[in-house]
Amino acid sequence: MTQSADVQNPTEAPIPRAFAYHRLVDSPQGKDTRQQFEKLAKGQVELPDGIVRQFGVAMNTGDRLGDSYIDTAFSTREGKVRARKDVERALEKGIESVNDPSPELLALFEQINTDPEWLDWKTVEHGAEVFRRYGMELYPYFGMITFAGYATHTINRPLALTGAYTGNSAFHRFLETCRFWTDTTEPGALRPGGIGRRSAVLVRVLHSIIRHTLLPHTAWDRDELGVPISQHGMFQTLMASSHFPGQQLKLLGYRPSDDDIVAMMHHWRYVGYLMGFQPPWYPETATDGFRAQLLIMLGEEPDFGPDAQSLCRSFMDTFRPPEDARGLRRIMGNLRYRAQLGHARFYLGADLYKSCGLPDPGLWRYAPLARFLPNYARETARRRVPGAAGWIDQVHRAARQEFLRKHLDGGEAKFQPVDKLTR
Repeated sequence: MTQSADVQNPTEAPIPRAFAYHRLVDSPQGKDTRQQFEKLAKGQVELPDGIVRQFGVAMNTGDRLGDSYIDTAFSTREGKVRARKDVERALEKGIESVNDPSPELLALFEQINTDPEWLDWKTVEHGAEVFRRYGMELYPYFGMITFAGYATHTINRPLALTGAYTGNSAFHRFLETCRFWTDTTEPGALRPGGIGRRSAVLVRVLHSIIRHTLLPHTAWDRDELGVPISQHGMFQTLMASSHFPGQQLKLLGYRPSDDDIVAMMHHWRYVGYLMGFQPPWYPETATDGFRAQLLIMLGEEPDFGPDAQSLCRSFMDTFRPPEDARGLRRIMGNLRYRAQLGHARFYLGADLYKSCGLPDPGLWRYAPLARFLPNYARETARRRVPGAAGWIDQVHRAARQEFLRKHLDGGEAKFQPVDKLTR
């Protein structure tokens, strides 16, 4: 196991009470989870206590540069109005094109424009290509595997307060996230001037605005929860975008190698870097990925209360047919909804699915298995047939863009914060 050079001072902030690893690791649940991962990893997966403690601190740590920029900009009316515009201009035309940039904006873009010493562009592009192999099948998968996160207060509290995944906003927010996944995994998208680089930095600004808004809120208990969208939370997202699907979707016929999964982790590490992620440690091998997964699984105690169940139902309701759908359109929409319930049950397992408060999908729980043979055949062709890999990549890229053009207004995401909190 290797240690990242990006180690933060563990005395910077206290560990929030929500950080549960030390309480759970020796519990029956923790021991069972560790044994499962060690069987898959074929080796020991527990992390040194020093690294674990730093991830506890990371739950109480935000994005130093991004938060400093937004806090300073939002201290004046003029700064608040121009904050995002200045970032967009700096992304499009360079920081030197911004009129009278603040010291905080200069510091932010100095970090963004400086490649970290660990960055390998060839591996970044390899990881993006591996991600694209899964096509749009990844998008609902991502939505469903976050259900476990909805049961943690550090995740469900910001979503509940902002209303980001409730009511009519649920599907739109999901589509904007699909836009982000698509933008950041196009070829060359993370280079200066690339669409993925732009999306990553704009989401970074959005996260800093959310932290600026929620931290003073009376419903946010920092001693308990740390900071909203913390370094620890970003780590979860990056692993859920790389190691998790790399391993779990093998059940659906995908055939990534360990090198492929490591490349995806490296790709998302750089996306995280652009978004202000500075980890105490980052996995660099497939076995390290299971170490990260254990840390995440035991990082917080789940609580499937009303907020968590509401978030799960809101996401699944995005697959229901529109209210005005009639006849065959409504029938097909209901079948799609049942099939997606089946996917959620398949990915989450019986106990977690039941905790989400979702209806029994019946035999639809086996629906994902219908994807195994087509996926396995396509993956085999990609490996063995000359030219197949490039053709598959083109088809998946076109399908992703068409989906977004069809469902997302103008095909573009705004990555804007909500106008007001729901509570």
